[in-house]
Amino acid sequence: MIENNGGRTIDNSNDLRVLLFDIDGTLIRAVRRPEYRSRINQMLVDIFGTCGRISEVDFGGKTDLAIYREALECVGISPTDILKRLPVLEAEMVSILSDLASTGEVFRLCEGVRDLLENVAGEPKFLPSLLTGNVEKLAEAKLRVVGIDHYFRGRGAFGSDAEERNHLPAIAAGRIAEHLGKSLAPERFVIIGDTPRDIACARHFGARAVAVASGKHTVEELSKFAPDVVLQDFTDTGSVMKVFSDI
Repeated sequence: MIENNGGRTIDNSNDLRVLLFDIDGTLIRAVRRPEYRSRINQMLVDIFGTCGRISEVDFGGKTDLAIYREALECVGISPTDILKRLPVLEAEMVSILSDLASTGEVFRLCEGVRDLLENVAGEPKFLPSLLTGNVEKLAEAKLRVVGIDHYFRGRGAFGSDAEERNHLPAIAAGRIAEHLGKSLAPERFVIIGDTPRDIACARHFGARAVAVASGKHTVEELSKFAPDVVLQDFTDTGSVMKVFSDI
């Protein structure tokens, strides 16, 4: 063991791997519900007086704070203004999701996810947590509506913690250290996601990067960003578990 600058020990002595899963495009996919986007747009109008250029923003791999800044800064809404209203934004987004979920499917699991999480939960050397661009309460709500919220242990990092996704792994690592009572070296973290930004934030922190082509990007596209492993999907549970063990 060695000590970090904060005085907490960094443990490199066992095989524990912290699996930090992205949510959208990695664990779940949206079911096409046009009213979902229209409700989000109206929410922004109600809170800020405008939805800015939200319809033009590419959401892929970005934090919610980054998405709202891109949509609203051009019409004079500052990042500080957005942060001040973040609790209201979170509550409204959860309310919209709950309303829509009560009348039909909003999200569905990506292929192989439930079996994979069930196997991960039964393996003591894995600690499954989250690293997602969603604000925290919305992340929790999305996992609840598809019935997988109980699989995750330890608080990871969310789009309400920082605008830059590259800052999220260090936040997650700090929270996991508090959960475990010890710090883990960056290479003991595995960041799992479906976009180049997931790979980039893993590299920024020094974590392992597992890309999965269950979102908008193909295996070939993701491979260009040099993750440690690229998966087509999670359907071969045994092979994915081996990747998580060996990486």
